[in-house]
Amino acid sequence: MRHTFAAHLAEKGMPLVHIQDLLGHDTIGVTKVYARLYEEARKAKYDYYL
Repeated sequence: MRHTFAAHLAEKGMPLVHIQDLLGHDTIGVTKVYARLYEEARKAKYDYYL
Protein backbone atom coordinates (compact mmCIF):
# COMPACT_ATOMS: atom_id res chain seq x y z
CA MET A 1 0.00 0.00 0.00
CA ARG A 2 2.85 2.41 0.81
CA HIS A 3 4.48 1.70 -2.54
CA THR A 4 1.25 2.39 -4.42
CA PHE A 5 0.71 5.61 -2.48
CA ALA A 6 4.25 6.83 -3.15
CA ALA A 7 4.16 5.76 -6.79
CA HIS A 8 0.91 7.67 -7.35
CA LEU A 9 2.38 10.81 -5.78
CA ALA A 10 5.54 10.52 -7.89
CA GLU A 11 3.53 10.05 -11.07
CA LYS A 12 1.54 13.19 -10.25
CA GLY A 13 4.78 15.14 -9.91
CA MET A 14 5.10 15.60 -6.16
CA PRO A 15 8.69 16.49 -5.22
CA LEU A 16 10.63 13.57 -3.83
CA VAL A 17 11.51 15.39 -0.62
CA HIS A 18 7.80 15.61 0.19
CA ILE A 19 7.30 11.93 -0.55
CA GLN A 20 10.31 11.22 1.67
CA ASP A 21 8.68 13.13 4.54
CA LEU A 22 5.34 11.39 4.10
CA LEU A 23 6.90 7.94 4.07
CA GLY A 24 9.31 8.67 6.90
CA HIS A 25 12.45 7.75 4.99
CA ASP A 26 15.68 8.87 6.66
CA THR A 27 17.51 9.53 3.40
CA ILE A 28 16.45 10.68 -0.04
CA GLY A 29 18.29 7.71 -1.54
CA VAL A 30 15.59 5.35 -0.34
CA THR A 31 12.93 7.58 -1.88
CA LYS A 32 14.73 7.87 -5.22
CA VAL A 33 13.25 4.52 -6.21
CA TYR A 34 10.18 6.54 -7.09
CA ALA A 35 12.14 9.00 -9.23
CA ARG A 36 11.99 6.54 -12.10
CA LEU A 37 8.20 6.61 -11.93
CA TYR A 38 8.23 10.40 -11.94
CA GLU A 39 10.46 10.50 -15.03
CA GLU A 40 8.31 7.93 -16.86
CA ALA A 41 5.12 9.88 -16.10
CA ARG A 42 6.70 13.13 -17.25
CA LYS A 43 7.85 11.50 -20.50
CA ALA A 44 4.39 10.04 -21.07
CA LYS A 45 2.83 13.51 -20.73
CA TYR A 46 5.40 14.95 -23.12
CA ASP A 47 4.80 12.18 -25.67
CA TYR A 48 1.04 12.67 -25.38
CA TYR A 49 1.29 16.24 -26.65
CA LEU A 50 3.66 15.50 -29.54
